[in-house]
Amino acid sequence: MSNPGPASTQSIHPQGLLTNQALRLIAVGKAVSTAVLGDTAIQTIDVSNFIPVTVVVANANNAGANVDVSSVNLGVYTAVSKGGNAILTAAALTSQTTAAYATVSAASTPNTTETVQTLYVNISSATATATVDVYVYGYDLSSYPLTNPVGA
Repeated sequence: MSNPGPASTQSIHPQGLLTNQALRLIAVGKAVSTAVLGDTAIQTIDVSNFIPVTVVVANANNAGANVDVSSVNLGVYTAVSKGGNAILTAAALTSQTTAAYATVSAASTPNTTETVQTLYVNISSATATATVDVYVYGYDLSSYPLTNPVGA
């Protein structure tokens, strides 16, 4: 049998963990219901310390059909019921009238490092039968062991 080539590893991160001090996806919530008031928990992705920078809300739909979610108030927090730090203070998705539109917002606390492992997407004003995807981007400041430390 011939050699199939070098071994490869699949990862959800576009960069290696040793180059973690880069802007990357910190957490994602797929198909978050906008029809229910309250919180949806989303887990952070392999990060222990980060600075939130941007929150993207995209793909508003109902079973593939376009949905107007412009009246939905959505926020992202470090604790339930809009508690802890506001990653994104709740606000209406005013221009998000079709699935083709995405809301890109600067984080509300871009100068605060966070260590939580769960973020909460809070819907404080709902719309019937719709879902959205919520992406939180930031700088990963986690400490990972160096494989080739300087001077070693």
